Amino acid sequence: KKAIIDPSLFKYKVQPIKKHLYEPVIVKASQLSRRKHLFSRDRLKLFLKQHCEPHDGVIKAKATSIEKYHLAEQNFSYFFPDEPPTFIFSPASRRRGRPPKRASAGLEDNITPKQNTSGNKSKVSRERARFQKQRE
Repeated sequence: KKAIIDPSLFKYKVQPIKKHLYEPVIVKASQLSRRKHLFSRDRLKLFLKQHCEPHDGVIKAKATSIEKYHLAEQNFSYFFPDEPPTFIFSPASRRRGRPPKRASAGLEDNITPKQNTSGNKSKVSRERARFQKQRE
């Protein structure tokens, strides 16, 4: 297995947006950064929505994006210097999302005698208990 390359040793060829005004420049990794607000969760979701689609439970790049950015001509080593990762297959989970909420209609039936103390009784039930004591 190859040794992992230190990311600080990388050099990047930066191509300008306005190619007629500027030339491509080679810079060190320490010279690259982005403004804080440029990358967000919402922008990532938008990017994935525009360029990816699900196929049989796997997210894949759309054919239009593959064609536009010539991704079919590239391989893993073009983007990453290390060996491709090996993913271990895990079966899909049967439970997805949150479990359904229980109906609260039958809550009175589930109250135990311990829970039904004088502190928890409603005002009506306390009045009823007082009238019964007066009758006795």
